[in-house]
Amino acid sequence: MDRAVGEIAWRPPRACEDYWSEFRHCKSFKNWFHHYYTYGTVPSCQQWKEDYHNCREWEKHRGTEAKEALRRSEKIRVAEQRNFIPVWQLRQEPPRDWHVPLNQEKPQDS
Repeated sequence: MDRAVGEIAWRPPRACEDYWSEFRHCKSFKNWFHHYYTYGTVPSCQQWKEDYHNCREWEKHRGTEAKEALRRSEKIRVAEQRNFIPVWQLRQEPPRDWHVPLNQEKPQDS
């Protein structure tokens, strides 16, 4: 009985419309051009479409296969995001001379 309540209470990590919106953005010419220019390949948008269909399947029939597919997909997506390291290290405290006025008279090097 408790498992049935847990199954009903579970929600996909995103709204189904979000998956569709991501798919449409992925298929857009602007994104296609940017991805091709940046990476040299056309973006693969199939996963967004599958996630959308799995989300709709979950909303209509509460299928466990759709639920597990969404969980796996989001887990992989989060793991991929963790692979990117920041470009610079974040500060732990401000610089010592942060309160000193800037020298406005001295021309800056360009």
